[in-house]
Amino acid sequence: MSLQEKTIGKTKLLSLVEEAATLAAKNFNLEVWGIELLGSGTRPTVRIFVDTPWQDKVIPFVMPLTREEKSRQKSIHPMAKKQEETQPEEQKFDEESGVSIDDCAEISRLIGISLEVEDIFADAWILEVSSPGLERNFYQIDQLKPYLGHPIDVTLEYPHNDYENRRKFRGTLKEVTQETFTLTLDAPEGTDCVIEWDSVKKAHLIHIFPDTTLSKASRK
Repeated sequence: MSLQEKTIGKTKLLSLVEEAATLAAKNFNLEVWGIELLGSGTRPTVRIFVDTPWQDKVIPFVMPLTREEKSRQKSIHPMAKKQEETQPEEQKFDEESGVSIDDCAEISRLIGISLEVEDIFADAWILEVSSPGLERNFYQIDQLKPYLGHPIDVTLEYPHNDYENRRKFRGTLKEVTQETFTLTLDAPEGTDCVIEWDSVKKAHLIHIFPDTTLSKASRK
């Protein structure tokens, strides 16, 4: 445990970091997705994830197109892209929207200034600011709600009551309540498993990468 944690406690430390991060992210219309305090001793690392506002979002799961499917789509539907460009901006999904590197750099600078003023770290420390990424970790149960129908990987603090000696689960997110969520498991296939959020050690989104291998027909 670092000197700072011994003095003010880890909970208070994270609270001060979150306050500084929230104010900095707000300047860019972003929100704090999660905060991690890693390491101890003389050089701790503060890792902060920021994202576009996620409350009340619904993110449909769409299997990515393979290279072959993209090629076939272009040849069959030459006007598809033109038609898509005529749609209202709010109806289109912009894959390039979100958090930029410049946003992260400026947010990091603002947070660093704020935390230096608070002087909560007695020694050198590392600050990292980034987006949550494709396989984002979840830090509170409400963050799961937009991802109904998506594959999730979960590790529990202790074995599940219904599965002897099993702490790791992978499946499709089926339902989310205030304190629990339900996965339709990959194994045993099709089995629903209710998990209490307080028992979760780590949960993250599984990103499905498209199969980029070409069929034999396309190689000829």
